[in-house]
Amino acid sequence: MLNYPSTASIIVLTRDKYGGEVRIDKNGVARVYYKVGDHLVRSLLQGLEKALRLFEAAGAEQIVLPQFDEPVILPPLSDPKGREKVLERIIKETQDIKFPLYKVPLFSAHQMGTCRMGTDRRASVVKPTCEAWECSGLYVIDASCFPTSSGTNPMITTYGIAYMAAQGLVQRQASSLPSRY
Repeated sequence: MLNYPSTASIIVLTRDKYGGEVRIDKNGVARVYYKVGDHLVRSLLQGLEKALRLFEAAGAEQIVLPQFDEPVILPPLSDPKGREKVLERIIKETQDIKFPLYKVPLFSAHQMGTCRMGTDRRASVVKPTCEAWECSGLYVIDASCFPTSSGTNPMITTYGIAYMAAQGLVQRQASSLPSRY
């Protein structure tokens, strides 16, 4: 913790091609079923390599990765060839180790597409207005109504969806109010 003021973290975002499922097991407990596919591993390794190169170029003194039991100390900035040698070793070893189950945490930073928006109730959860097909008055107004994951930060698109849904709600409420005259 003493090094916390000079610590930097980074996450590698990628787009999941295959997805997973949440199913209820025989004991009534929700279980996540997810297989890390080859495409995802390649994409994560490419992003991790870029992140490692970024940190080295920024002058990192050590690199901490869940693939390794100990931090990897980089040679001083005055030894660029030594730094490059250690960096290439780290990259090679992470490519060999990959992402072992239960050792390297993988997580989702932006869940998208879990309540898909669409015009066909058989292939979507919410209507284009963001209202649920099966529950009148229930609106889903976040990145979960995307048709699929965008692979990037969804903030601006989510704001657009929220604005669109809010305008529709205003119109719906205005048309349901009794006239004063």
